[in-house]
Amino acid sequence: MLVAVEGERVQGYAYGLIEGNDFMALRGPAGVLHDLMVDPDDRGLGIGRALVEAIRDQFVRRGVPRLVLSTAARNEPAKRLFAGLGFRATMIEMTTDLA
Repeated sequence: MLVAVEGERVQGYAYGLIEGNDFMALRGPAGVLHDLMVDPDDRGLGIGRALVEAIRDQFVRRGVPRLVLSTAARNEPAKRLFAGLGFRATMIEMTTDLA
């Protein structure tokens, strides 16, 4: 977990793990970015970008071959951020409501 702090105030965090093979996701070992959060008051300052770059650097130092993440299909700001950092769409999750 990496945390962006100004003074004593948390501006955001990134949480990721190194995981082995994931047969449900059809992928080999990877760094997985499970959560990225930036305080709404601090968005647009480059904090999200800096956190993703820092966690990516941590995985590179550990020899991890890839970094994966999931984002909501309608989260256009997140998709732009991640695309700008070199991420590409590789899987599409589809959902149906059963109720």
